[in-house]
Amino acid sequence: MSQISQIRKCYNCGAVLQSTDPTKEGYVNKEVLENGSQNFLFCNKCFEVERYQSKTNEPVVSEDLIKIVEDAKAKQALLVYVINLFSFEASFSHQINEIINGMNILVVANKFDLMPKGTNEDDTREYVAHRFRACGVHVEKDNIVLANAFDDDTARNIIAQIYELKNGKDVYVIGSKLAGKTTLIDSFLRVYNNLSKGNIVSKEYPGTKQRVLQLPLSSRTMMYEIPSIPHNNSILYNLDANATRKIYVTTPVEYRDVSLRKDEVLYFGGMSFVELLEGKKTNIRCFFANNVQLKHHSNRKAEERFVNAINKKAIKPFCARVKTIKDMDVFEIKVTESNYRDIGIQGLGWFNFLAKGQTFRIYVPKGVSIYTSRPKIDRK
Repeated sequence: MSQISQIRKCYNCGAVLQSTDPTKEGYVNKEVLENGSQNFLFCNKCFEVERYQSKTNEPVVSEDLIKIVEDAKAKQALLVYVINLFSFEASFSHQINEIINGMNILVVANKFDLMPKGTNEDDTREYVAHRFRACGVHVEKDNIVLANAFDDDTARNIIAQIYELKNGKDVYVIGSKLAGKTTLIDSFLRVYNNLSKGNIVSKEYPGTKQRVLQLPLSSRTMMYEIPSIPHNNSILYNLDANATRKIYVTTPVEYRDVSLRKDEVLYFGGMSFVELLEGKKTNIRCFFANNVQLKHHSNRKAEERFVNAINKKAIKPFCARVKTIKDMDVFEIKVTESNYRDIGIQGLGWFNFLAKGQTFRIYVPKGVSIYTSRPKIDRK
């Protein structure tokens, strides 16, 4: 097992939070520090001048989206859940998952063609099913389709599975922003035969203010493309258009290996970095877009060096929103098992390593989620 704990820092001033000395920076009442469930806290000083708002590190979904998903469940509809295989692990909303667990679900795992060469299809399906289970949603491995950029053959295969699984019910297509949901619908339209007398329309969903695309599947059933789950906990949400193009995976990923010793850091472009706090020399296998520079340093002034590299545009691509280290969240991951593990950064990628009791410290832009899991790609 792996344990993730976040270093509690004041969301406003960036001081490390502590409850022992009221005269020093970062002081917060002990009960607030120990019992606070939110990831973002203010020290007492900042709390007096800043209005506190609770934040989480998962997508924030609208009431309209919840209403539509609740309707889908009430109708016993087939839910087609589209994911981006390269980065989906932290895209789930517990509110949505609590509703959809137990529904009839077909998972469309997009961008399998961009995974490293030799990635095993059956292992990938099992991994996806595992990640859904870990997030509280049971999905059968046989109900997971690996998609290659939604070519026409893939679209026909998905449509055939939809007709096989829907049992005369409606179909709702859901997925995070940038997962490929709209591209899937576009592929459907290229090969779709409308056998009903109904029209394809886009109109406001009853009881909401959301426009929804509706495709008739028969005289009695409809397919709905519903609004995307936001990706506000993804690093992509924090970037300008140029940086997004650099890290958004459009060509097959080639992994890169880097050795990390205790008290060394590895920069993932100007987006994030990891420090090995405890443990023996560790081989880090990195799965990031090929444009993301990897830079290896000692941990001496690592925070200052990282921010300076961004400000001087000396490392690419970079997150322009990071002006100081206060603009970053910090997590620690303590690894207790002795097998291979992944640590991922939502929207950026992941790295893999052999767990041997290490402790890692991960820096990411504020609000960006990280995760740890079994390996997405086994190292044979």
